[in-house]
Amino acid sequence: MHEPEVILKAKRADILLSYRHPWVFSKGMARKPEAPAGTQVKVTSQNGKHLGWAFYHPRNPIALRMITFNEAPMDMAAWRARVEGAWNMRRSVLAPDRKNFRLIHGENDGFPGLTVDVFNKLVCLQITTSGFEKIKHELAACIAEVCGADAVYERSEGHARKQEGLATARGFLYGEMAFPMSIEEQGFLHSIDPSADQKTGFFLDQHFQRQWVGNQARNRSVLDLFCYTGGFTLAALRGGAKEVQSMDVSARALARLKESLEVNGLDASAHKMEEADIFNWLKNKPQRTWDLVILDPPSLAKSIGAAEKAKKAYRSLHRSVCDHVAPGGLLVTFSCSGVVSGEDFKRSVFLGLRDAGREGLRLTEFDAGPDHPVNLCFPEGAYLKGMAIYLP
Repeated sequence: MHEPEVILKAKRADILLSYRHPWVFSKGMARKPEAPAGTQVKVTSQNGKHLGWAFYHPRNPIALRMITFNEAPMDMAAWRARVEGAWNMRRSVLAPDRKNFRLIHGENDGFPGLTVDVFNKLVCLQITTSGFEKIKHELAACIAEVCGADAVYERSEGHARKQEGLATARGFLYGEMAFPMSIEEQGFLHSIDPSADQKTGFFLDQHFQRQWVGNQARNRSVLDLFCYTGGFTLAALRGGAKEVQSMDVSARALARLKESLEVNGLDASAHKMEEADIFNWLKNKPQRTWDLVILDPPSLAKSIGAAEKAKKAYRSLHRSVCDHVAPGGLLVTFSCSGVVSGEDFKRSVFLGLRDAGREGLRLTEFDAGPDHPVNLCFPEGAYLKGMAIYLP
C-alpha cells in the first residue's frame, strides 16, 4: 500500500534533521498529499531521504507534527511502548506515594497535542490534534491498562483544538466514575470534577509551589489572587499564616474552596474570600498591603500573535500588584502562557516593578515539576514560569 508522503523543502529538511523540533509549518513543504486531517504521513526530503512520520493537517498552519524519526510508522504497539516509557519515567522520579501527576506532556513525551493526567484510578486526557482524535478510544484503553486505571475521561477543548477543526468533546472513553470525586495531595483532600472544572480537574503543575508557599506562610498575611479552588490558600493556612485573603472571579471555585476548608479542618476565622475580577480590583488600588502575595493568573496569550499584548499585560499587572506587597514582603508570581518565554516574562515583571518604583530580589524560580518534563528539542514545552521575589 502506498503511504501518503510529504516532501519538505531542502532548507526545512536540514533544519528538521539538525534540531528535530516536532512542528513543521505549511510553508516548509515542497509537496503535500491529498489526505484528510490526522493522517499519518511519511516525511522525506527533496533528495529522497527519509525523515520520519508525522500527523498531517491540510489547513492548520502547523501542517506536520512529527511523531517518530524512525523508518517504521507508529502503530498501537509503538504507542503503548511510548506510554509505558512515560509511566516508568514518572515512577522513577516521583515520590512512591504520589498518586496524582501528569503522565503525558504532549510533544515533550512524543505525543503531539495529547495531555494525560492521572488522579489515582482516574485518567483525564485532553486531545488537541486530529491524529489522536482518530485513535482516541484505542489509546484510552491502552493508557488505562498501563496505569491500572478504572476510567479514562476526555476533556478536549480550546483554541488549539479549534485550529484543527475539532469540536469540544467531553465524556468517558473507558470505564466510568462518579463526579465529583476526592483526591489526596500533600495531606489535603480536594474535590475535583473533570467534567466541569478547569483543564483536567486540578492544577498538578503547582505541586511543589504549594509546598513552598506553605513553608513561607508562617506569621505572614497572605493574599491569594486568582486563587481558583484555593490550593495555595490551604497550604498557607496549614503553614501558619496569620490571615489569608483569597480572590477569584468564579463563585463556583470559591464555593469549592469553602468546602475544602471544612473538609480539611482548617480555621476559617483566619480566612476571607472575595469574588472579584482581579484586574479591575487591582486597578481600584485597595489601600492595604500583605506580607506574601500570590499572583497566578490564567494564560494571557492563546497564540503567537497575542504574545506582545500578553507581555504588556504582565507588565501592567505587576505594576499594580506590587503596590500591595508590604516592604520586606514576598511576591510569588507565575505565567502559564506558553508563547511568552521565561526571559520575556522576567523582563515584564522587572518593568512592572520599575514602573511602580519598587526593586526586587529573585529568591528562586519555579516550573511545572518533573512530571512535566521539557524536551530540549521543544522549548515551547516549558509553559509554566514562576518566581519568588523579595521586595525590600
